[in-house]
Amino acid sequence: MRLCRGGNQQTGLVWFTMLLAGMTSIRVHSARLVPRLPNSNACVGEPPPPIDRPQGRPKSQTRDDEPPQNFPPPFDLLLNRTANHFPTGNILLTTRSLDFHFDPRLAAVARWGLLLCCIVSPLYGDDDLPGGGQATPVDSISLPAGFHAQLLRSAKKGEGSWISMTFDDRGRIILGRDKRGVVRLSLSDDRGRVDRLEVIENTLRHCRGILWAHDSLYVCATDASGLYRLRDTNGDDQFDSTQEIKAFDYQSRYGHGPNQIVLGPDDMLYMVNGNDVAFPDGFAVDSPYRDPQDDHLLPESRDAVQDIRVGHIVKTDPDGKNWEIIAGGFRNQFDMAFNDDGEMFTYDADMEWDVGLPWYRPTRLNHVVSGGEYGWRWGTGKWPDYFADSLPTTLDTGLGSPTGLEFGTRSHFPPAYRESLFMGDWQHGRIFQVQLTPRGASYDGEYKVFLEGGALNVCDLTFGPDGAMYFITGGRGSQSGLYRVSYDGSDVAETAVVAEKSLGADQAAQADQAQQSAAAREVRHQLEQWHRIRDANAIDVAWPYLNSEDRGLRFAARLAIERQDPALWRERALSESRPTASIAAMLALARLGRAEDQSELLAALGRLPLPELGREHLLDALRVWQLSFIRQGHPTEADRTQSLASLDPLYPHTSNYVNRELCRLLIYLQAPDVVPRTVELIRTAISQEDVIFYSQRLARVSEGWTTETRESFFDSLLAARSYQGGKLLSDSLQHIQEDAIATLTAAEQKHLKPRLDMLAMAVTEPGGQQSPAAPLVKEWTWETLEAELPKARRGRSWEQGRAALAKAQCMKCHRINEQGNSTGPDLTHVGRRFDQRALLESIVQPSKVIDEKYRLSTYLLDSGVLVTGRPIGVSSNAITVQTDSLRAGTVVLNRAEIEQTSPAGLSPMPTGLMNVLTLDEILDVLAYLKSGGDPQAAVYE
Repeated sequence: MRLCRGGNQQTGLVWFTMLLAGMTSIRVHSARLVPRLPNSNACVGEPPPPIDRPQGRPKSQTRDDEPPQNFPPPFDLLLNRTANHFPTGNILLTTRSLDFHFDPRLAAVARWGLLLCCIVSPLYGDDDLPGGGQATPVDSISLPAGFHAQLLRSAKKGEGSWISMTFDDRGRIILGRDKRGVVRLSLSDDRGRVDRLEVIENTLRHCRGILWAHDSLYVCATDASGLYRLRDTNGDDQFDSTQEIKAFDYQSRYGHGPNQIVLGPDDMLYMVNGNDVAFPDGFAVDSPYRDPQDDHLLPESRDAVQDIRVGHIVKTDPDGKNWEIIAGGFRNQFDMAFNDDGEMFTYDADMEWDVGLPWYRPTRLNHVVSGGEYGWRWGTGKWPDYFADSLPTTLDTGLGSPTGLEFGTRSHFPPAYRESLFMGDWQHGRIFQVQLTPRGASYDGEYKVFLEGGALNVCDLTFGPDGAMYFITGGRGSQSGLYRVSYDGSDVAETAVVAEKSLGADQAAQADQAQQSAAAREVRHQLEQWHRIRDANAIDVAWPYLNSEDRGLRFAARLAIERQDPALWRERALSESRPTASIAAMLALARLGRAEDQSELLAALGRLPLPELGREHLLDALRVWQLSFIRQGHPTEADRTQSLASLDPLYPHTSNYVNRELCRLLIYLQAPDVVPRTVELIRTAISQEDVIFYSQRLARVSEGWTTETRESFFDSLLAARSYQGGKLLSDSLQHIQEDAIATLTAAEQKHLKPRLDMLAMAVTEPGGQQSPAAPLVKEWTWETLEAELPKARRGRSWEQGRAALAKAQCMKCHRINEQGNSTGPDLTHVGRRFDQRALLESIVQPSKVIDEKYRLSTYLLDSGVLVTGRPIGVSSNAITVQTDSLRAGTVVLNRAEIEQTSPAGLSPMPTGLMNVLTLDEILDVLAYLKSGGDPQAAVYE
């Protein structure tokens, strides 16, 4: 006989305690044996008892055909908390009634047995849970001066891997476990150790979200696909009531399910759901965010899904009665946080398999607003930041695995830290500190590393009642640890005075900017009230803000108008003469998808002064054209001709992003000569992302090719075999190849056979065939190049500088303006922060000064071997380290063999990259970086 199974400890306690008590006999009335459902105490053909009330009869209720039972107190308590389903392996003994006969002399023994069971019961059923190792020691953790870290507890055997945390109203820490269950930790008076760990729930699976609020413990059990509310209804400090507030339709692909729960400033519950979760049943149909669409002009058939699911944020009341969708278009945001102004932020995950592809989106912090659309879609269909019907990232942080999120408002840290947002990165073992600057109706962000350590897989973080930061490590079955970070430096008040004095002349400017931003946010909030309701007054109030240069205000105003009766604003939209307001109004009209509006809308678009528009507004106008064709249908021949007359002369454009959107539109409209113009963009591209973008669009075009353009196109596909990137790079290139070959005529296939045969050669890994290295020109030294710096200030070549960046492989990691990769630092504005001498030094001597955000780790193994690289994967017993960023080389390390982890003194940027360039090319690179890639800069005159 098993005492407990599947975490059902109460039933086991009944059996065990009765045996210890010397039970003399059991008489069973109306019993039957029935098959037991897997992982359940429910019987086949019989529903389990409701989960939101104690299981079994209240002790005051008895059946008419049986006498009252007078059990000793321990059994009286247990039997009223235990279902009358007694498990025996895979069979349940289901009873109508039981008669128990006890020897009164053994009552004391029963009490001692019960006490013993209560002490050891958390261990039962937990032998399969991880723990028992040593969490990362604090001497491996780097912190700013004045801060101190303590390891309060390493998870012991059977205590599980911890993934979420909250503080209850008594200052105790409650942790959600990876596999199942919830534990509660009581700390010592000095907060320096854990005095007690108790299992308070042991059935809910993969508890990614946990929150103490409204005298309740809310648990988001991802693998149980639900949000649960646990309560102590009788004051005995145990949760005797478990209620499922909401079940979610969670179809797991990669674990992107229900995540964290947060208490909002309005005392409502906000829940973070990943992109594998459908909107909850019964959500408000007038929610600010609703009905997401893919909205692709040239859809990739391989991206098709049965239903469009995006990560989203939902809001509900403490009882879970009313649900509304606040915002969406995320991938797998784990957590969210509110700042002092009540503004919401979330940290969204990248798709690391997309690295090197044009649709890769870095890990990002998003300012979340009412009705906000953030553009994540499945497969290759992720929206670029500039789509007018979406909102941009607030801060990109490159590769990573976002976890906990918390503002330092409640901390006892110095003022600059209390105003910061702290973000956990599980993959790289660090916590970022983000400084947010109000900008219009939203924010800009800058970040740096606050804390990092070797294999420090941070799962969650929060601030305790003592003002210290607490964080946990764990996840995916890995060893967990609970840490406390406190500030032991200068007096906080003294630090505040120094910080205030340091503002100097900038203080007035910063205060003025903050005031203007606060006013803009207030306007945004006023507009957002009409995201849910129809009110004709909204049109007149919102319309002026369609002309705002603030993208956040334009978005809020457009959505407010879009939610009103179109009969009240359609004519106004079509006759609007101000270009910015006209584009925003027509965007709203196009999104309604009414075919009867299309001809007049396209005519209004044709009246826009396209060549005079700035890049942002031109991209907005191109998006309106796309949405008209997507939602309102294919245009008439007359409308197609009119649209081509407006768009065709713009291609190619000086902006790479504009070229991308014109490429989509002109292919859709079957523009003449779109093929040779796009092939030329492929030939002159300096980044693989551009080549792949244009190739994917051209691959399905069957008309307009010549022998020369076909040869050039397939030559670019052959060259693409040397590209580096994530796991999906090779698949994406293969799909482009398949689509292109499918459009070939028999004669073209015959002519291209040598190239097609070469493409057919198996390449098992992305980058399996390396591109030939550029020939060595000279091994340049700092001293030689420093003397030539004055020549970089005038008379340089923009074209040669652009080409030299690609030749030196800079674009494999870096982005400049609209081109390149986002895995390394963005170099677009580097020329504003550094002079040419500093730029040259960072290229020739990359390890002299290393940005902590990009610093590598060095692992010393038991064997004495040193491995330096960037951790890109962590499991319970291994770490995958990328040792070569250019060739994506990796090494898997056994965690048990790692003796020490320390920050590396070697930059991830290789040395000698300039050795393939001539002196003029190096000087042109410096000029390009200093100018931010602006071809009109004075250095090119």
